[in-house]
Amino acid sequence: MTPRLQSFRIFIFAPMKYAQLFFVLALFTAPILAWSQDDEEPLIPQEDLDELLMWMVDGKYEKVLYKAIRYTESDKTDDAPRPYAYMSMAYFRIFESDDPDFAEDYSNALKEALKYATKYIKKDKELEHLSEFEEYFDELRAATISESDMHIMDEKYTKAKSFYNYLVKLDEEDAGAHLMLGTILWKNRAKRDAGESWEMAKSLLAEYGDKGLSEVQRNLLRMAVIWTAETMDTEGMRSDAIEWLNLTADYFESDKEFSAVMRSIGG
Repeated sequence: MTPRLQSFRIFIFAPMKYAQLFFVLALFTAPILAWSQDDEEPLIPQEDLDELLMWMVDGKYEKVLYKAIRYTESDKTDDAPRPYAYMSMAYFRIFESDDPDFAEDYSNALKEALKYATKYIKKDKELEHLSEFEEYFDELRAATISESDMHIMDEKYTKAKSFYNYLVKLDEEDAGAHLMLGTILWKNRAKRDAGESWEMAKSLLAEYGDKGLSEVQRNLLRMAVIWTAETMDTEGMRSDAIEWLNLTADYFESDKEFSAVMRSIGG
């Protein structure tokens, strides 16, 4: 059974004495210098960010890509996190689009969306802007789970692994993503790596339980436990399967599918 499955304004000064000019320049430069040191996006005007958002709303995804990539590739602005999120969002909407030109020109749009989403997470180290993109990240996460699920059904575990590698980078505390990655690795005969991913999932559950997980992540955890338990049971690891079911029973005891698997494997 398998899971189903975001300037400096230019002033034209009238002629003035050099002392006056120096004073005015100092007045405007001081806060900008402070901004450069303290703000996450020192050289990106808010109106440019607003424009990226407007283009997203208007469906002008390629314009978003062309403009945002200038910021991500510039030494002056490559630490600003938001452009990476907009790059990710633009690629994701292209992935969802029915436009045949997009399908031909952006065949890896979902992976590009994931790549820039994980770059955003690295740049926004304190997650100061995450609330702006949380809903989008759950959309991205759900689509990725669904895409990976198709590869799992076709037993293309290497392809499925590549998607879950992105999901654990997107949220390192996503126990379900770690658990799924572990079972995919097990299916791909990478047993040592599988064990490490399972242990990470177990450690996260011990520390956080299901607290802080979004609905999409919580559903992923449920599906991951079910698939992992069934996989372990069929491969002669019933005690390990029962351990995972018992470990998460309090979270999913009212779920009919989980309960059925618990009765079947747990006896």
